[in-house]
Amino acid sequence: MKPLRLLVFGVFIFLSFPLISNSQTIKKDVIDKITGISDSLKLETESEEVINLPEVEEEINQQEQQLSRLLPQLISKIKRYSIDISKTQLLLKEPLDTTEMTEIIPELDQAIRSMRGLIEDTVRQDNVRYLKGMSAILSGILSEIEKFEAVIDSRVDLVLTASENLNKIQSDSIIRYDTKKLEFAPEVFQEINNLKKQVFDLEKEIFKQELLLTRYQSQLNDLNNRVISTSQYFKQKSKELNRKIWSKEVNYLWEQKDETYGSQKSTLTIIKESFFSNGTFVLYFAERNLAKLIFFFVILFVVGFYLRRTIKLIEQEKNFSQTILSKSKSIHNYPLISSFLIITPLYFFVFDRTPLAFNSALSVIFTFLCSWVIKDFFPERFKRLWWIFLPLTLIGPVLGVTWEHNYGERFYYLVANILALLFGFLALSTIKEKDFKSKSILKVLLVLLIVTQVFSLGANTLGRLSLAKLYGTTGITSFFRGVSLYIFTNLVMQFFYLTIESKKESDTISSYIDFRELEKRFSGILQVFAFSIWAYGILIHLGYFDTIYEGVSDFLSEEYTLGETSFTFGTVLLFMIILLVSSFLSNSIAYFFSTFDQKNATSRKNRLGSSVLLIRLAVMTIGFFIALTAAKIPLDRITIVLGALSVGIGFGLQTIINNLVSGIILAFERPIQIGDEIEVGMNKGTVKEVGIRASKIQAYDGSEIVVPNGDLLSQSLINWTLSDKRRRVELIIGVAYDSDMKKVKEILTEILNRDNILKLPQPRVFMQNFGESSVDFRLLFWVGSMDIWLEMRSEVMTSIFEAFQQNQIEIPFPKRDLYLKTVPSSWQEKVSPPIRENQEGNSESQA
Repeated sequence: MKPLRLLVFGVFIFLSFPLISNSQTIKKDVIDKITGISDSLKLETESEEVINLPEVEEEINQQEQQLSRLLPQLISKIKRYSIDISKTQLLLKEPLDTTEMTEIIPELDQAIRSMRGLIEDTVRQDNVRYLKGMSAILSGILSEIEKFEAVIDSRVDLVLTASENLNKIQSDSIIRYDTKKLEFAPEVFQEINNLKKQVFDLEKEIFKQELLLTRYQSQLNDLNNRVISTSQYFKQKSKELNRKIWSKEVNYLWEQKDETYGSQKSTLTIIKESFFSNGTFVLYFAERNLAKLIFFFVILFVVGFYLRRTIKLIEQEKNFSQTILSKSKSIHNYPLISSFLIITPLYFFVFDRTPLAFNSALSVIFTFLCSWVIKDFFPERFKRLWWIFLPLTLIGPVLGVTWEHNYGERFYYLVANILALLFGFLALSTIKEKDFKSKSILKVLLVLLIVTQVFSLGANTLGRLSLAKLYGTTGITSFFRGVSLYIFTNLVMQFFYLTIESKKESDTISSYIDFRELEKRFSGILQVFAFSIWAYGILIHLGYFDTIYEGVSDFLSEEYTLGETSFTFGTVLLFMIILLVSSFLSNSIAYFFSTFDQKNATSRKNRLGSSVLLIRLAVMTIGFFIALTAAKIPLDRITIVLGALSVGIGFGLQTIINNLVSGIILAFERPIQIGDEIEVGMNKGTVKEVGIRASKIQAYDGSEIVVPNGDLLSQSLINWTLSDKRRRVELIIGVAYDSDMKKVKEILTEILNRDNILKLPQPRVFMQNFGESSVDFRLLFWVGSMDIWLEMRSEVMTSIFEAFQQNQIEIPFPKRDLYLKTVPSSWQEKVSPPIRENQEGNSESQA
């Protein structure tokens, strides 16, 4: 039996060996797959390194569970990548608007080629006006290129971002993994293949857009380089001409004509050619700014319609319409022209890099339309002179924009100089003996006109023709433009005035604005604005603007060192400007809110009062920190300075700081408001302003008392209108001892029963005192407002006096009897007997 058992056991072992071997192989394959996926895809797994042969099924089950956890992580990661790629493809599929670039780039290229051809033309003699025109055109072309470059740069940034995201996905091991090993998981297999296809498509789209963008970038860079080089040439040429402008260019006026100077064309031919050339550039400018031009004219007609509607509203609804409209004659008579004059100067904020011909033409139109309303601002004789010499304004858009030198234009400028001088002297003699609002401004403009024309005439005579043209055109243009801008400022104020008057008796805040106060506050800003436009035009015409601008910019941007602190005057100037603007805004806001308080004068709860101080402090504080940020001043250094100043403040500025803090306390506690009737110390009156350091009280005699805020808190303060505006009135009335006291009381009680005397609290009449010569009654009654208590007191006393007279009640007054014990001997009493008439009508004296 023993050998038989050994044989059976051996057969069993032999037959079982393939099964054990196959189980180990299956387990090893599963483990290898799981480990390979985990290692390749960088997913977290837990694998056993030691294989225990007796535990085959258990180990396989564990690995299958681990695989079931890994596959969802893998699918989630693939989905996330797929979504990112889809978003990027959607962004890249947004169409790049290259239609305009395709049309405009060849035009810009042709324009630059034409200008390059002008550079190579050595025969042509350029003038300063021509070079300025070329520089303006190049600036316009450069702005077009910059606009296209901005579009391309935004798409380049998008493509670069997409490329970075694609590189991150491609660096992941999912893309490089052999999908054949995942045939046992068909879902994962399909997802990875789809992801690979998306990556391929995105890569192809990025490459396609990179080629397109590279082509446009190359074209724009080429245009940009040529524009910059051409612009540099014209700038250099302009500097050379500016240096030579003071040199003799042509013969003296008394010498023989210089045949070699300038173009041999006639002046009219040059004007004609320049007109068409300038017209081309103006049309080019209009085409590029069509939307802005449409907006400009829409605003123009809207303002004109608003003015006509406002005028009709005033005529229909206002009792004193003629008086109101007489103060705004220009707008009343010419609303559409006035709207053009009001809107036109604002185009400087709308248009940029305008052609010189466009500016000159617009200036002539502006001046011509001002001629219709000039009679409302200047004397009648000056208006006639204005119309007579108005054609002088054409020198700017006709001769001032020609692009070639010509000898014949010399005589046109001589005539223009003589006419301008004649106009200047006649106008000065006209306004010499008259007084009107604009006399000083007009006088300055006329003197400037005369000086520039004398200088131009002298330069022309001495052969400096370019200098004569420059200053002659600038002098005439600046005079007419200066007068027109003065009219502009007055028309804007008339516009505000009509708006305010039309809104009165309504609930808007403008109904309560004092126009004179508004004019005082804002006319200065308008004048500064108008002067800036006028000065800018002069500097541009003379060619000094760029030089001054560069010099001022260099000065403001140059860095200086004070101790360890670096600063520039530009940051200091910016800091001061922002503080000034903040101060102006805070004062203006306080003014507008005070007008709102005047509207609600009867209701203390609806008034802002001292809260306006908080608004002012908030605006000033915000402005201060904005100024610090804009000027790039470190806050830590400010705190150091404030810390150092606090020592001085503690010793030398105690009173000021006390008043400042007291002002803040007044703003929060609100013991007084604007419009309150108060008494503090010996001062009585109405609160007009609660300031940061001091408050203003308008006394009843009209004077204004400035009271430090500290005194308002440290002294006893009587506020008659803190809770309401009611006021108790007290009267002491004396009557004679022989009067009927009951009747007196009835009369007094009846008199107090009248309108404007409150029924609650009830008026009271008391017998107050037995005086030396009278019985005194005390009357107490209340009125609803502090504003009428004096009037009611007077009315009640008048009624009492009249009632006592009617009822024969005596109001006693002090009486004194004089007894003389002895009479001085020097006195002689002379008694005259009464005079009587006798029967005959004669007078007789009886001793």
